Amino acid sequence: MTDLKVIPGGHDPDRRVRLVFIWSLLIGIVLSGVAFALKITEFIYTMSSEEAKGFADVPVTVYFFIAAGWLCLLVWCFLTGKFKDMEREKYDLIELEERYEREGI
Repeated sequence: MTDLKVIPGGHDPDRRVRLVFIWSLLIGIVLSGVAFALKITEFIYTMSSEEAKGFADVPVTVYFFIAAGWLCLLVWCFLTGKFKDMEREKYDLIELEERYEREGI
């Protein structure tokens, strides 16, 4: 039998901590995304001005292509289920290492 501490009313204190943590992370990610979008918008606005014409066209283009590549890789990982059961690989490697040690390899 497990010894779980439950607050009267049926609420799990660990669940509340997890929810606060997850929401904090989500809010942080959204705010970071907004800040990044504003940074890119300001940069594009600056690039279109006469003072900075052609200043960093090539580096920014390369940056966007690299970011798009990483985004495609992330989407591919989600669509093919690469983020499901991520711990399995670790246990497979540990099991393989133990087998090698038993066999003296």
